[in-house]
Amino acid sequence: MKLRAHFIVALIYFLLVAVLGFVLRLEATSWGFGIPTDYRHVVHAHSHIGLLGWVYLGFSSIIVYAFVDKTKLKNHYSKIFWATQICLLGMLISFPLQGYALFSIIFSTLFLLVSYVFFGFILKHTQAQLKSKKSFILIKHSLFYMAISSIGPWALGGIMSTLGNTSVWYKLAIYFYLHFQYNAWFVLAALGVLVFLLEQSKLKINDFAFKIFVPLIHIGIISSFFLSCLWANSHWSLFLLSNLGSVALWIGLYYFWLSIKDAFLVFYSKLKTKSKFLLKFLVFCFLIKLLLQSLSGIPYFAKIASNNIDVVIGYLHWFFLGFVSVFLLFLASYLKWIKLTNFSVIVYLLAFISTEFFIFYRANSVMLQWPFIDHLNLYLAIGSFLFVLAISTILIENLKSKSKV
Repeated sequence: MKLRAHFIVALIYFLLVAVLGFVLRLEATSWGFGIPTDYRHVVHAHSHIGLLGWVYLGFSSIIVYAFVDKTKLKNHYSKIFWATQICLLGMLISFPLQGYALFSIIFSTLFLLVSYVFFGFILKHTQAQLKSKKSFILIKHSLFYMAISSIGPWALGGIMSTLGNTSVWYKLAIYFYLHFQYNAWFVLAALGVLVFLLEQSKLKINDFAFKIFVPLIHIGIISSFFLSCLWANSHWSLFLLSNLGSVALWIGLYYFWLSIKDAFLVFYSKLKTKSKFLLKFLVFCFLIKLLLQSLSGIPYFAKIASNNIDVVIGYLHWFFLGFVSVFLLFLASYLKWIKLTNFSVIVYLLAFISTEFFIFYRANSVMLQWPFIDHLNLYLAIGSFLFVLAISTILIENLKSKSKV
């Protein structure tokens, strides 16, 4: 099974995530047919398969392609891949049926263990000539944070048995996991693969700026975790650490841009129009994400975020669907693993823009007393269906395709 096929499997999981999202949105309308299980259980399946089936598997396929000697795939990586599939399918079945219970916990735990094996596999089997590359430094750090994020799920068992799931520590464990997934593992993996593409094109990365960027991004990642704690405690020290993290992220990413600027502009100039548009869209989404994250360190906005679930959901979806998912689709298209038609891109962006608009509008209707839109939940469901349509189109187009890596 080739790595392109592995990515197609990840894309199938993405479609399943979109279908579950559509079902959840539809259930909130008068058109809901009554799902035969607990609503929260489906939410757990939706989120776990989104993060682990789509993003983890998508990034891991590309990381293996970029750094691992292809002779190591059949006897080593294929075993990790199939072990991952067992865990994912186990979660996909068990979460809707029982939520967090025996079997879903077993499969989730096994997934964490397999992800550690994958981390070790990358460290051991990355080609020797690539281990000193800047791209591998970022990938190695991203996988380190992926492992660190798992402290959150490991802690949940003890917290639930001693303090219960209403405890502040229960939510903090979840936010710890989400922070180091979204703001460390996903971000550094994306930057690492981008730098790999530049290095692969024989383009020079500025050493001085890159050396400044690396420690700043780590300070930013670690300190900005405290943004996720402000809902629990408003002590001045938490605001100080949170805003230190935000400043470090902005400065660090500025130096990252300085380090790749010349190389990126050459790389960008050689892309086709559609790829150029997607990169501009990715930069826009990332900057808005960084702005929203930084604003949450200001007491006024921190209070808004902690009191309005739509703000949190809108923010997470903005980054997950607008940046991470589009970045993976862009990468796969660049590698010629998939073909992105104009139709699929337009429908996907319509889905993203419409759902984000309605989520944030609903948030503002509560915060700022905006007039409530009739049938808003139905419009959200229609927007969610557009994701299903867009991803289905990409899959159908590429399952028929005979393109090779």
